[in-house]
Amino acid sequence: MPEETMTSRERWLTVLRREKPDRVPLDYRATPEVTRRLMRHFGCADAAALLECLHVDRSISASPRYVGPAIPEDADVFGCRYKYVDYGTGSYRECIFHPLAEHETVEEIEQRYTWPSPDWWDYSGIPEQTAEWETYPVRGGHSEPFLDYKSLRGQAQAFADLIRSPEIVHYCLDKLFDLCYQNVLRIYEEIPGKVMITSVAEDLGSQEDLMYSLAQIHEFLLPGMKRMMDLAHEAGAYVLHHS
Repeated sequence: MPEETMTSRERWLTVLRREKPDRVPLDYRATPEVTRRLMRHFGCADAAALLECLHVDRSISASPRYVGPAIPEDADVFGCRYKYVDYGTGSYRECIFHPLAEHETVEEIEQRYTWPSPDWWDYSGIPEQTAEWETYPVRGGHSEPFLDYKSLRGQAQAFADLIRSPEIVHYCLDKLFDLCYQNVLRIYEEIPGKVMITSVAEDLGSQEDLMYSLAQIHEFLLPGMKRMMDLAHEAGAYVLHHS
């Protein structure tokens, strides 16, 4: 490992500005079971010590605290329900109940479904979350609405909707993008100028091809994604796009 002359924040900013850092910045993503195995292997007491051992330039998450209506353990804020599926060396949560699956019109959804409100989160603790981490990049805000839409409608139904019920897709994605927009905006307002990275994500492809037609990407996804990216850039943040 070369001699380090930069903080993690400086290192990431240097790369994002297309300049040369003291070394390549490192990130880390893994399932909990992999992290536990690495902690045992390197003799680390906790995940923070593991990241230090691996010279990971981790980002600090600025996120609000949920204070809305109670959510059952097997559910999420949208009313989708999940179960854990074992795959041999670990487990993952799979959605097994899709609250909008049976709705056939926008009117039905409007009458029977309550969308989460950005007021269901408390943003006041965000400055304290980031106050002691000025040498690390701060990540704040995320959007991936079609992923949520697939959970709300069921994956097969969600893709069929793009052709059979585009009005439902537009209606729901507008609601989901609006929620993301307000969430991200309020994070920025709590720590002006401090968020360095905001995620604007959507799985657009599989291992073999696009999951949508180009026309569908342009119609349903790009306008909302551009709106989120514009918000980030206006706040001085960089956009991380995951696909």
